[in-house]
Amino acid sequence: MVKASKDVVEMKFCPKCGGLMVPVKEKDKTVLKCTKCGYTTKYEKQVDYKLKEEVDKKSRVKTTSIVSSEKERVPPSLEEKEQRVEEYYEIVQELIQEEIEGKTEEE
Repeated sequence: MVKASKDVVEMKFCPKCGGLMVPVKEKDKTVLKCTKCGYTTKYEKQVDYKLKEEVDKKSRVKTTSIVSSEKERVPPSLEEKEQRVEEYYEIVQELIQEEIEGKTEEE
């Protein structure tokens, strides 16, 4: 049995395989049943069981998107927009050219 924070009163583990024991209703009574091997034992206390998983901040997935408010965001200038469009078209032209060259080599 492991005691935890005030939200989780206690956890029981299977004496046979070490699996988590969870409350299950069987007939007219509640028993603790192992999630791995199915071992059952008497349910002694009327405790609210809650499954809770906390993720450490270090193990969280980091994303590349940046969320900012409208006030913080500075719209790109006309020159920046034109530069982006030009770079986009250059990349598209290169990809089309590579595709055309690849098809002629295959023939």
